[in-house]
Parts: sequence; structure tokens; C-alpha cells
Amino acid sequence: MENKRYVIDSNVFIWAFFEDDSLHDLSIEIFRNLNNSKIIVPYCVVQEVSSIFSYRFWKEKADDFLKFLLETDNIEIVNNDVLSEIEFYLWFRNKISFTDLSLILISKKYFAELITFDKQLLKLYKNN
Repeated sequence: MENKRYVIDSNVFIWAFFEDDSLHDLSIEIFRNLNNSKIIVPYCVVQEVSSIFSYRFWKEKADDFLKFLLETDNIEIVNNDVLSEIEFYLWFRNKISFTDLSLILISKKYFAELITFDKQLLKLYKNN
């Protein structure tokens, strides 16, 4: 996975920060394998993960996640292009969350591979 670009879905970050989950080890392994690659993190993922951590668990978990983003050299946080995402969403015919569709568009824009545990999202990504 070296020298490529990747967009990481929120669920991969969430499971990486929770040791008691069955997907924790797989999430950690993904980040180890991406150590020498560029990780694109869209604003929508930052917002979604930090909100989930803060409201469902505790703010310190959100703080840990945000510090991880700021301190990890191969992570690039990018702003979403909301107008393009709205147009893409209106054009798209499948039932999908706005955030998930944004991840597909951002992956294409940055020529990056999308990494997610969401099988429906992964299928839509590969078919578009």
C-alpha cells in the first residue's frame, strides 16, 4: 500500500480507537500498512468521528482522535467541496448517505482508494 493515496471512512477510525471491538485489530493493521502512504481525511469524516466520540462516549476520545489527525505526518485533511457534492448527490440514484457519497466523490477527485468496512459503500465506490 506504499506511495498511494487512500480516503479512510469514519468507521475505520472509530474501530481503531476502541480496543474492545472485533474490528479494532483490523483497523490498526490498516493504519500500519498505510504508514508510508498519503491518507486523505475529508472534513466530513473529521466532523462525523469527533461528534460520535464526543456525544456517544466522551470528549477525551474525540480529542485523542483530533490530536492523532494533527500529529500524523501522512494525513492530509481536506475541505469538502459541498457544491460539487450536492450536484453529485442529486444526480446519484441509489439510496446512500450524503457523507458516504461525498467519500466516493473525494476518492475519485484525489485518485485515492476508499477504505471502509461498509460493504454497500464499497460496492458503490467500485461501480462508479
